[in-house]
Amino acid sequence: MGESLTDMPGKDLKNLESKLEKAITRIRAKKNELLFAEIEYMQKREHELHNNNQFLRAKIAENERAQQQHMSLMPGSSDYNLGPHQSSFSGGNYLQENDLPPNNDYSCQDQTPLQLV
Repeated sequence: MGESLTDMPGKDLKNLESKLEKAITRIRAKKNELLFAEIEYMQKREHELHNNNQFLRAKIAENERAQQQHMSLMPGSSDYNLGPHQSSFSGGNYLQENDLPPNNDYSCQDQTPLQLV
C-alpha cells in the first residue's frame, strides 16, 4: 500500500518502481494478447454466421421456388366440380361414423386404477 516506503532508501524505491513497471507491462501485453485472440475469434465467428446465413437464405429461396413450382403444377379448382358433400374417392365401402351402431358392451368400472410408485 506504500505506507512503509518512507523508510526505504532511494535505490530500493527505484528498483521497486522498475519491477512494478515491468509487471504492468507484462499484464498489458497479456491483456492485449487476450483481446486480439478474442477479436480474431469473433471475426471467424462472424464469417461463419455470415456463411450460414447465406446458406439458409439460399435454402429458403429454393424451398419457395419448389413451392411455387408445386403450386403451378397442381390443377386449379375449376377442374373439379365437387359438390359440398362429394368426395374425390368412392365412399361406398366405408361407413360413416353416424352409421355405426353404438357399442356399450364394456364397462370402465371393472378396471383397477393405475398408481404410479
